[in-house]
Amino acid sequence: MEINIAGEKLLLSENKIIYWSKEYTAFIADFHLGKTTHFRKSGIAVPTAIIEAEIGRLDDIISKFRPKRIFFLGDLFHSDLNHEWTIFNDFLALHSKIEFILIKGNHDILSETNYKLSALKIEKEPYQLNPFLLSHHPINVDSFPHAELNFCGHIHPGISIKGKGKSYLSLPCFHFEDNRIILPAFGRFTGLAKIKPKKETQTFIVLNNSVQKWS
Repeated sequence: MEINIAGEKLLLSENKIIYWSKEYTAFIADFHLGKTTHFRKSGIAVPTAIIEAEIGRLDDIISKFRPKRIFFLGDLFHSDLNHEWTIFNDFLALHSKIEFILIKGNHDILSETNYKLSALKIEKEPYQLNPFLLSHHPINVDSFPHAELNFCGHIHPGISIKGKGKSYLSLPCFHFEDNRIILPAFGRFTGLAKIKPKKETQTFIVLNNSVQKWS
């Protein structure tokens, strides 16, 4: 779904990203790579193929949109160092013409050495990319000249839709509030924080093949 906001045209994609076509730039929040291996270390059976499938979703985005730049809005890697970090960095090496920037979140706790050896460019929040302010945690844009809208993650927003009988379907969403867009978590093993839409907010639910405004 295309929207016009802050004087810019943005695409809210069913891939759970925002794409800014004029700048060939994609925004992704809460990938949480490494979480499946973290589960396996805790004795929870998670097929190894899932790891490659998660990174494959990022490859699909690159093939579809051809971005020149990708911002990760925090929580790119879930926990301590594990082999998924190596798999991810091998993937980055295959796409050396793309600039990958990480705005560090609370889960991004790898050592500075790990980050320096990576193709990632590391930035602290907030990062100003006018007219947008990029962060992991929600931030008020009022203190930042020229910033009109905050792109952030951290919340993992979702919404429950009533189905037949007493059944409910939980879906990820983009949530707009207070000059802020909270992106859905890109990773599929993150859980959802249920959002209760209000009159002064806007919510866009992510379906399999589209994004639809919730009303």
